[in-house]
Amino acid sequence: MQKATQDTPQGARSAFATPRRRYFTKSHAFSIRMRHMPTRPRPKLTLRTLLLAFALICAIATLANTFVVMFTTQKAELVENALQTNEAYAARIATSVEEVLSSELDRLGFASTVIGRAFTDRSALHDEAHRLLSQDHSFNSVLIANAEGKIIASAPSSLQLDGQVLQRRSPLTRREPMISDAFKSLAGNLVVFVSHPIFSRNGEYLGLVGGSIRLEQKNTLQALMDLNIREDGAHVYLVDSHRQVLYHPDPERIGTILATDPIVEAALQHSYGSMRAMNSSGNEMLAGFASIPSSRWSVISQRPLSNIEATLEATTIKVAKGILPLGVFGLLLIWWLGVKISVPLSRLAESAKRLDAPESYERILAVPADYFESWQIRRALLLGANLLQEKIGRLNQQAHSDPLTGLANRRAMEETLALWQQTLKTFAAIAVDIDHFKRVNDTYGHAVGDEALRTVAQLMRQASRPDDLVCRVGGEEFLLLLPNGSIATGAEVAERLRTVIEAAELDTVGHITISLGVALWRAGESMSDTLERSDRLLYQAKAQGRNRVVTEKELSAVAQS
Repeated sequence: MQKATQDTPQGARSAFATPRRRYFTKSHAFSIRMRHMPTRPRPKLTLRTLLLAFALICAIATLANTFVVMFTTQKAELVENALQTNEAYAARIATSVEEVLSSELDRLGFASTVIGRAFTDRSALHDEAHRLLSQDHSFNSVLIANAEGKIIASAPSSLQLDGQVLQRRSPLTRREPMISDAFKSLAGNLVVFVSHPIFSRNGEYLGLVGGSIRLEQKNTLQALMDLNIREDGAHVYLVDSHRQVLYHPDPERIGTILATDPIVEAALQHSYGSMRAMNSSGNEMLAGFASIPSSRWSVISQRPLSNIEATLEATTIKVAKGILPLGVFGLLLIWWLGVKISVPLSRLAESAKRLDAPESYERILAVPADYFESWQIRRALLLGANLLQEKIGRLNQQAHSDPLTGLANRRAMEETLALWQQTLKTFAAIAVDIDHFKRVNDTYGHAVGDEALRTVAQLMRQASRPDDLVCRVGGEEFLLLLPNGSIATGAEVAERLRTVIEAAELDTVGHITISLGVALWRAGESMSDTLERSDRLLYQAKAQGRNRVVTEKELSAVAQS
């Protein structure tokens, strides 16, 4: 204003002017400044709007990152679980089918002995054929053929098979119990033929006795498979060695020959396993398979990957709906807080985009909270980071744990050993193996064996020290690592563990024992050599009678003597 006054002709004496003149001078100067001020449109955005937009972008980025991590991790876990479940399911069904087929062969074997004693008595042969047919209704028809393949007795009589010749000669030429692939019978039915050779008392081959199982109507195999119908979108089917479908939930598929399919090919080439592959229809499947040794058939249990993805998407939508109200409330709160929270909010929003980073908690904690609002937002982000890190920690724990026993797995063991090697931490290694564990599985089944493994793992945790690392390295083999341990300490812990397990009484199994080998690692040595020594000591314990502890010190004394 002063500069504008000096530009006027009377500027030098304006201070002595009348009040009217002073008023005119100030108004004139204000008008001049307004005329020369640059003209701009009034901004429509307010700081609160910008803060809300910025917070919205950061929140979406954080949620998207969280959902991507959750979706990817959960999908991988669900896929792995589905593969393991399908493999176990197929193996269980294959075992059941094998038991049924073995039972049928045993029945025919007994009948062949009876028939061999009265092979010339046609009446007795017909009676035996009818007896086999009506015994447990496993077969749809039964026949007895001579060495040339001519049917000399059969049941039921309505089929009128007597006098006809067998279509397939392989059971006659092989002269051994066998189960055929599917084929069209003399009556035009799709059947599987189970046969057993007949020999006389002096070993002369007389012929065979066999039963047919019709695949296109109710039969023993179909009844067994129907007990295992899945309701989670998965299905089970049975194929023979020529990829012909013997059982399928869709009856129209029975008897069809499958096109080239990587899942079926893998099932026919391997005893058991699982894989993720495209089927002949172009759908990606998660499949498990197992073979049936007596017939060379395969059981395949598979589930579409799309079912898992649909389940995961539905879960993700539910989570999103649950988070949405809280997200809207947070955005409205940010709008209301205003300008004063702009700086800390920017830093908090930047940190919020990396909630899954390990240093996210410390980074958020370092943001100054000079007023209540910023403190509240920081607290909420700290809680979110903590929950996310806990989730990631749980996933990491699952990746480092044995799913059956909960002990550390081989990956966790290797990481721990690498850390100890860097810090030159001496440790004692105790190799543990359950004595005669195969006998437990063969006698009581794998379910009881798994329970025994869990019990042994629990006893090992109880018998070990707080800083010790208990690992399951495979099957019934365990490894106990004692940091800062010595041979004496390892021997003491090993003997305590051996005594505890020997005294424990397990359900169904009763008492079991273990053998242990104790070795010591020192700085400069190879860790793999130490573990191999403990393993050799373990087998030395087994060679000395099992249920004992052998240490490096004991082995040296034996070698010197």
